[in-house]
Amino acid sequence: MISILEFLLKENEFEQKQKKTGTFIPDYGEMEQENPSLTNESFFTNKDIYISKHNRYAVYPEHSHQFLELNYVLHGSCKQVINGQEYLLKKGDILLMDIGSRHKIERLNSQDIVVNILFKNSELSLDTLEKMQGNNSILYHILLNSHSGLSNQENFLILQAKTIKKTAPILQAMIEEYFFPRAFSQDILNHYLGILLLELARSLPSAQKQLSTNKDEPFYQVLELIDKDYCTINLTEAAKKLKFNKNYLSNLVKQKSNKTFTELVNQKRLMTAKLLIESTDLTIENISQTVGFSNKTYFYKKFYQYYAQTPAQIRKTR
Repeated sequence: MISILEFLLKENEFEQKQKKTGTFIPDYGEMEQENPSLTNESFFTNKDIYISKHNRYAVYPEHSHQFLELNYVLHGSCKQVINGQEYLLKKGDILLMDIGSRHKIERLNSQDIVVNILFKNSELSLDTLEKMQGNNSILYHILLNSHSGLSNQENFLILQAKTIKKTAPILQAMIEEYFFPRAFSQDILNHYLGILLLELARSLPSAQKQLSTNKDEPFYQVLELIDKDYCTINLTEAAKKLKFNKNYLSNLVKQKSNKTFTELVNQKRLMTAKLLIESTDLTIENISQTVGFSNKTYFYKKFYQYYAQTPAQIRKTR
């Protein structure tokens, strides 16, 4: 059996024509339009994941798309113009492009293999991955919703091979399952997708570093302490550990977050409880105690106030 690289190095019909003429041959109907925008309808007939190889030997015109697109440089290199700026991607690099980003792929040579991975889920975006990265961090959650300026970030992201070493084997396996399908390949692909998204989320530049460059800032220290010791921490103990005056600490938290210290601790506990409810079979009572709630009734009350659902309702939807 040939390797996936040998398989993808073989020229398809479009590549043969482009190699002969040097001009782009539209591979999708939308690419024949002015200012083309690729839609879901072209890719997701009876499948949730679409994987393809970028055709070589001609410039792929600028276009946008209605879904998150992942470009993976399996071999060689690739020059792209993204939102008007040129970038060079090397072997093993990943380009993630959000809905609405525009890009043009410069001419790929014979040894340049770029693989597209597209996802049917229209809710999936770079914002989704960032929230996955920080979904259980009170530090991330609070600072992300402060006036950090992150809402104006670029709608694409380049991840270099050296920072995503654990992602490469997953992508390789997905590509092989797609092009060399066997029994259960679609099910396996769907499972790989979940692992891939979590690994990509973990590989994103640290949101915490983007949001605060000074770890000596007192409020940053408070949030880190809550993330670490949320099960047992209280205001008095936090003030002692951080060597702050108790009243100063209380006022600081209120000023920075518009919440009390106890409210922040409860928020962290509830976030952790929800994660455990969704990902484990622990009993609700066990979970409430694990995250630091000694009173079951109080836990249920706070949980419903925060999520507008009961723990049992959350568990049913997993």
